[in-house]
Amino acid sequence: MKGNTKTLLLGGLLAGSLVASAIPARADDSWHWRERDHRWERRAERSEQRDLDQARQQLEYDRSHGANRRRIAQDEARIRDLERDVKDSSENDRRGNWD
Repeated sequence: MKGNTKTLLLGGLLAGSLVASAIPARADDSWHWRERDHRWERRAERSEQRDLDQARQQLEYDRSHGANRRRIAQDEARIRDLERDVKDSSENDRRGNWD
């Protein structure tokens, strides 16, 4: 009887330690993140805004360095496309529409 009790206690201790070591591995540490700031849509918006800023810089660079009219027209078209994308994504965000 004493041997069975000892085996049972040691088995319980071993099982408890295994369970206790597995709990931190399953813990979710993203509780402090605000979902709104980390969605892919927000990242895409930041990326689109960054692209828009770069396109505007490229247009200014091309203008200051005497690029031809075709190149400037391409830069302006790129800016218009990016502005439309940023506007569309912000409207979808307000309405809750997602593609």
